Amino acid sequence: MRIYPEQLHQHIKQQLPNCILIFGDEALLTLEAHDMVQQVAKSQGYLETFSFSLDANFDKDGIYSHLQSLSLFSEKKIISLTLTKTSKENTAFLREIAPLLNSDILLLLQGPKLNNQQLNGAWFKKLEQQGLFVATNAPTAQRFPQWIFQRLKALELQANKEVIDFLCVHFEGNLLAAKQEFEKLALLYPKQTLTLTLVEQSITTHNHFSIFQWVDSLLAGEKQRSKRILHQLKAEGTELLLLAGTLSSEVQKLLKLSYQSQHTPLPTLLNQHQPKLWASKQALVSTALARLNSKQLEQLLIQCAELEVSVKVENSSDNWLTLELMSASF
Repeated sequence: MRIYPEQLHQHIKQQLPNCILIFGDEALLTLEAHDMVQQVAKSQGYLETFSFSLDANFDKDGIYSHLQSLSLFSEKKIISLTLTKTSKENTAFLREIAPLLNSDILLLLQGPKLNNQQLNGAWFKKLEQQGLFVATNAPTAQRFPQWIFQRLKALELQANKEVIDFLCVHFEGNLLAAKQEFEKLALLYPKQTLTLTLVEQSITTHNHFSIFQWVDSLLAGEKQRSKRILHQLKAEGTELLLLAGTLSSEVQKLLKLSYQSQHTPLPTLLNQHQPKLWASKQALVSTALARLNSKQLEQLLIQCAELEVSVKVENSSDNWLTLELMSASF
């Protein structure tokens, strides 16, 4: 069963499953989920933890030994495995140990965000059937306001939409800073309803964005958000040529799909796309292609090429303005 991190405690507080999978790209959520599992497991009698890394030379015999024998000091134990990169060897091993799990052993497997191919792998499905999959990915822009609301509520703080929107702008992409600032607000204004004035006086801006978030905001047609992300990337020293190249690559992909969609329905093209696109990415591409026709994309592609040449010849401030205008026209 796949669940969000905020649902984890509800699912494990009564009884832990045989297996918990924690995979995602957000370090704070991964750490919190791991700590919560350890805390609940200890309260339920899992008093020993044995940790292994499934790297190129992992200790297969040692893991088997713990799975096949009772703990020396307690009846229950945690086998904690870290999977930094999947391989034929370690995924085959995970398939082999799946039948060995029982109520006296909790397998805690964690690693980075998995792609669709990995999520559909036999090893993953076998383990997920015996437990929980906690997706510790960074909240999307759509889910981020709800994430903030829940965090404030847990700290016994109330906030209206105006305050939450303000917090979204200042903390998107940096959950650790958000957590720290919210805890500070709870100390300054315990059990209070936050106002915009109080929040503006108290917090420090900590937002952080990736190029991928910028691209997604462009695809979604979020003009103000894409502009804000671009300004932040510039302030952080992101190379202009990298941004221009990324935009050019995205426009080329859209233009190819735009041409193909004249003969084949777009949903069919997206389902057949290689590499496989996430459902959320398919929705963004569909949104962009509903807004931009082939002629507009051709013009954007020409502008991308001209910008890349200009950056290589003369890296002036005008190039940033050109990119911002292109971003707006996108």
